[in-house]
Amino acid sequence: MSPLHATILVCDDDRLVLITLSSALKNAGYDVIEADNGDDAILLARQHRPDLALLDIRMDGKSGLDVASYLRDYVGTPFMFLSAFSDEAVISKAREFGALDYLVKPIDPERLRAAIDRC
Repeated sequence: MSPLHATILVCDDDRLVLITLSSALKNAGYDVIEADNGDDAILLARQHRPDLALLDIRMDGKSGLDVASYLRDYVGTPFMFLSAFSDEAVISKAREFGALDYLVKPIDPERLRAAIDRC
């Protein structure tokens, strides 16, 4: 996926993480849609049909797993998970959901761009 004209949905309930990731992706040439909760992420995905979604796995309300299920089953948007948790059980569950990648916070912008490029 070329950065030009690729749209990425970023969903994280931590506003600082959301702003940091969005800024790094915009600087890399991506169009970015921001959501700070799972319900908004689903609505925005339905409206904009992003090329990729970056989802915080643990959020209040709908989790990243809830959003991923919806994206996978109804929108067809591929997704990657972001999390502060790196235990193998969570990572295995993320892979079972069909995640393209699982990145552990804090996320280096260069590492993030490399992961997106691989997708």
